[in-house]
Amino acid sequence: MNIVLLLAHSIEEHDQVRLLSSLGYDVFSIGAYADPAHPGDDKRPPIPEAADHPELRAACQTRREEREGRDGPPGDRIDWAKADLPDAVIEWADVLICHHIEHTWLVPQWSRLRHKRVIWRTVGQSVEHNERLMRPLRDAGLQIVRYSPKERNIPGYLGEDALIRFWKDPAEWGGWTGEAPRIINVTQHLRQREPWTNWSFWEAATAGLPRVPLGPGSEAIGGPGALDYDTMRQWLRSSRAYLYTGTQPASYTLGLIEAMMTGIPVVSIGPSWMRAFPYGPALFEGHELTGKRPGLWGGQWVEDDTVRQLDFDDPADARLALRCLLDDEDMARQMGADQRRRAIELFGRETVGAAWRDFLGTP
Repeated sequence: MNIVLLLAHSIEEHDQVRLLSSLGYDVFSIGAYADPAHPGDDKRPPIPEAADHPELRAACQTRREEREGRDGPPGDRIDWAKADLPDAVIEWADVLICHHIEHTWLVPQWSRLRHKRVIWRTVGQSVEHNERLMRPLRDAGLQIVRYSPKERNIPGYLGEDALIRFWKDPAEWGGWTGEAPRIINVTQHLRQREPWTNWSFWEAATAGLPRVPLGPGSEAIGGPGALDYDTMRQWLRSSRAYLYTGTQPASYTLGLIEAMMTGIPVVSIGPSWMRAFPYGPALFEGHELTGKRPGLWGGQWVEDDTVRQLDFDDPADARLALRCLLDDEDMARQMGADQRRRAIELFGRETVGAAWRDFLGTP
């Protein structure tokens, strides 16, 4: 089975090329992993075991040269290899899976694609507007794979043919030690993308605590900036706790999975902060995925002979939880182990790989 992938997120692209290829599918991705052995992005390593299709890459490059600068305004960022797929790519494909920018990559050229099996794979960026734009394609046979059950709360929801979550490899993400008493967060431009990244929650919950924001743009708020793959994983393994602030309107992100599967204990922001869209709180899942436990996760907390209810919509309560994790390494270890088990159950390669194989069919 030949599968063409259309993505605008190199980390997600890496994961999908790697997974589908390992399941036996022949994959061509128009993006950073068009040549899987020499990716055009350093955020994730090469995938030399994936198939290479130089003839399809060449067709995409020719299409870009034909149309870029001619069919759009100056500085137009449209990738014409995706927005106007070469005939050779369409002919080669048995299945086309679009993860991003579906309004540009699927809708205008639907008449050229509809004779193929076309799948819209939602990734936490769909809101009411996206659902409305895709209704004609859905009515004409477009399949939809959802990444979270919370997407069912989107107004105008178009339904689903399958629910398949993001995935990570437990053999690659693990080994938490937590010897460094600090709180971390890995988010691209955490401060610069406020309010979409809820930086103000991070600031209120961690002020005065040992904290290090990580990722591109973090140097503006006391972090080291962009990290290479191995260095980022080492930060996750060695740090005591992780404060997850989400990225609106996503139900959850790859970063949350990577933290949970590493085993670093994660405190999640609550849903009331997801207010960029009126229905945003109903889409958020992070606080449920990290879990609620008596004594911390939304249960009872004993402090100074009093009992109180923790509310992780309140930065003060998130701060209390983080302080306890900094002070109690045994609690942190137990919590991280519980969350890692849940991450493997929901997002592990075995679970997610089986779901894709069931949905796509025999390679």
